[in-house]
Amino acid sequence: MVPTMYSTSEDAVRRRAASRGYRVVRSRDHPHSDNQGLYMLVENDRNICVLGQRFDATLEDINEYLANEESAEAS
Repeated sequence: MVPTMYSTSEDAVRRRAASRGYRVVRSRDHPHSDNQGLYMLVENDRNICVLGQRFDATLEDINEYLANEESAEAS
């Protein structure tokens, strides 16, 4: 687990994701078995979900995913 040093406010996570080629999508539906009512991270180029397929990712999950990707690229 990578320590998160970044803000987890929705706007900050959206900006960080956009700078990496992703977009954060918030559920607009009522929670049910296929929609947990949270967030999804989508890769812009291929328009595919990379995290939170059932809208089950938190902002912290997305922030951690982006941090892991950044650290992998830095290596």
